[in-house]
Amino acid sequence: MNERKLKIFYEVAKSLNMTEVAKNLYITQPAVSMVISELEDELGVKLFERIGKKLCLTYEGEIFLGYVRRILNIYDECRTKIGNINNLKCGKLRIGASTTIGIYLLPKIIGSFNNIYKDVEISIAIENTKIIENMLLENKIDIAFVEGPIYSDEIVVKDFCDDELVVIVSSNHRLSNFYEVDKEDLKNEKFILREAGSGTREVFEKTFLKNNIEYKTAFELGNTEAIKKAVISNLGISCISKRCINDEIKLGLISMLKIKDVNLKRKFYFIYHKDKYFSNLINVFVDYVYNSIPI
Repeated sequence: MNERKLKIFYEVAKSLNMTEVAKNLYITQPAVSMVISELEDELGVKLFERIGKKLCLTYEGEIFLGYVRRILNIYDECRTKIGNINNLKCGKLRIGASTTIGIYLLPKIIGSFNNIYKDVEISIAIENTKIIENMLLENKIDIAFVEGPIYSDEIVVKDFCDDELVVIVSSNHRLSNFYEVDKEDLKNEKFILREAGSGTREVFEKTFLKNNIEYKTAFELGNTEAIKKAVISNLGISCISKRCINDEIKLGLISMLKIKDVNLKRKFYFIYHKDKYFSNLINVFVDYVYNSIPI
């Protein structure tokens, strides 16, 4: 049983004239008769009977007609809905983002995207890179943007944009008037770090290890805003994305330091599962994001 058979039955049931239906659907009358016979065989009942020369619905045919009408209406409704989704008149998109990207980059972009595609529903999960990677593997999100390395070979990783980590200190800190510091200047400083699994934490640790920079850990926080507040209170120093501190720099609450001869630049990544089907909505959104990223 398929849509074509149901439509042929529906037209015959409405007109009770197989010749007319065959003409309207551009098929032969024997083809119409064959479809009706196949449906009757599948259902095990007679759908039509001839009383004299007149074609009539049986009781079973009338019951079947009621259901067929509902099925075809639902199918038409479904096609309209899918068409609207494909044309971005509605739809749903589940995005994942690691903390820096999810808090400081994507919200404005998603907001402006929704101003254009008002009925598209977008949800965003903000977690550290490791958790976001697992969410993709479990199909809990459709696509993601992260700042840390990805380890699963099931995940496709593409460059998204550039970023740079900087050391931040309170405006009251002894190093606050320096633009650039030596490795030795950080030797006795206590760092407030992101939690394990954070992309920022991993880049920080690998870079400091590679450059033989000694550091002490004051404590860990799972939130960049909390780290900034702790630094402002002079509880320690930290190393976070330059994109996160624009407001604090303008207000004179935080000073930004670069480490001499140390490269803390990194990439942000766009990631998705290798088996993910890219709908029109996903393609349009990804293009929009790439074209909207502030340098």
